[in-house]
Order: sequence, then C-alpha cells, then structure tokens
Amino acid sequence: MRSIRADTRPADLSIRQLRYFVAVAEAGHFRRAAERLHISQPPLTQRIQAMERDLGVQLFTRTGHRIELTEAGRMVLAEAQATLAQVNRVRDAARRAQNGETGHLRISIVHSVPFIPSFTHAMKVFQRDYPGVTLDLVHRGSIEGIDDLRQRRLDICVTRREAVPLPGLRQITLEKDRLMLVLPADHPRASADRVGLSDFAGERFVVFPSDKKTSLHGQIMNLWARAEMSPYVGLEAENVFTVLAMVAAGFGNAILPGLLRGIQMPNVVWTPIDMDDQWTVSSIVLIYREEEGGVSIQSRFIDHIHRYSEPN
Repeated sequence: MRSIRADTRPADLSIRQLRYFVAVAEAGHFRRAAERLHISQPPLTQRIQAMERDLGVQLFTRTGHRIELTEAGRMVLAEAQATLAQVNRVRDAARRAQNGETGHLRISIVHSVPFIPSFTHAMKVFQRDYPGVTLDLVHRGSIEGIDDLRQRRLDICVTRREAVPLPGLRQITLEKDRLMLVLPADHPRASADRVGLSDFAGERFVVFPSDKKTSLHGQIMNLWARAEMSPYVGLEAENVFTVLAMVAAGFGNAILPGLLRGIQMPNVVWTPIDMDDQWTVSSIVLIYREEEGGVSIQSRFIDHIHRYSEPN
C-alpha cells in the first residue's frame, strides 16, 4: 500500500476535483473516466493524486489497470455525490431565477379584482406553469399602489383608474366596471330597473371615510356632484365587506362597483344608476414599470395576462 502524506494546509477541494473523482469511481477505470470527461488520462490521474494528498487518505487501490475504492474512498464518494447534487440544484435555482421561473412577484390589488374571471384565470395558468413563483398579493388604493410601484416596493399594481398615461409605467385595461346602487332587499325601489340618485334624497348611505383618497371614493363623490346632490352619510365603513354588511342589515344604502356582486351578500339588491355611462363606468387597469433586459418573473406574468386574460 502506497503512503499518502497529508498536505498541512486545509483541504480546498474544487467542484472539478469532485467531478473527476466521482467519474473515476463510477467508471472503475481511469481511461474510461477520462473519455467520459473529454480529457486525457494523465491530467485526470494527477488531479486524483492531488486530491488524495489534500485529504491525506488513499481513495483508490490500484492493481494494474484495475482500481477499487478504499473504505475512505467509499465514504468520500457518498459525500462528493451529495455535494455535486447540491451544486446542480444551486445552478438550477440560479437559471430558473434568471429565466423568471422562480422567486416572488409582489402585486397590489383592489377588492374588485378577484371577481374578474379572465384575470383570475390568467393567474391560475401562471401558477400552474411556474410553480416556483410565489404571488404576494396585498391591498392598496390607487395612489398608494402606484407610489409603491414607482418605489419598487411592488412589481405590479392592479387598481381602479382611468387608463391615462403615467411616465415610466405601462398599463393594460383588464375590465370595464360599473358603479351601482346597493339597496337592502326590502327597499321600495329594490325592484326598479334603473334609479336616479335624486330618488334617494334624504336617505342614509354607508360610505367610505372621507379621508380615504381612493379613485373609487373620488368617482362615487363625482356621481353625487353630477346629480347636484350630497349623500346623507349614515355610517362610515373602512372596506367594501363592511359596507355590504351594513346595507344588508338595513343601516342604509351604498354605491359600489358592480364586480363586487361576486361577494353574494344576502339581503342586498344591486340596481343600475340612471346616469350617463361615462360617469358610472370605470376601468380596472394593470400597471407595471417599463424595464429593459431579459426575461423576468414580471415579464412572464405580463405575457400570461396578454395570452389568457383577454384584456380590453
């Protein structure tokens, strides 16, 4: 048995050394391993000898052209194979991240968005195609969402606003929504086909707080201004779910986007407002940053929106 003198320095094994060692161990022959690695045999032999010196152990016993792993070699082989498998996983993770196949996508939405069937279909297909991507969904108003998008705290903002140009940002119109009156089921006008706001003078309304500077709040107040009226505020509620619950309980009426009918709150009726469509219709838009470069998670998501959500 030949003597192996350990290098006094800590072993600093390279990935290439481990690959060469595993190739020799699996082939059981230096020449065949060299052919598999597409190198000549002498450099391969030198690499294995250097690895043995670094580790201070003999990895193979050699009898002529025949080689076998020593007990130490068998232990090193198991660890080398595990290390190379981990290296391959790291490389695969880096490749998938570079190709936009893994990571996190931060998306802000408004309450109406989950009730847009084409958009939710596009999201489901995206998650099926890219299971390594986590979609982080948060609720943001229009102003806050666009600001977070500009500050790169978000990747995509889906909100309610008119699709007017925004510097440095691009937009896709996903849906045209319509504001409607929400009435308790026992309201005298609950069965009407269309009703004007003037029919509700003096009646209590459940509204969002006046300090909520959202596009939806602004559009609702604009309707009242067009009717040359102000709503009689009976209650204020922070979110659409509370608004609907208060209407169902008979505390007042409300004006909300028609998409929210998907919540299916009992004891409420949705009625069209008798007013020109240009004032009652609003857009749900997807906004994202204009970016140069290769494929990213964001670009893959936007591609799915174009392909599967059939935006307007």
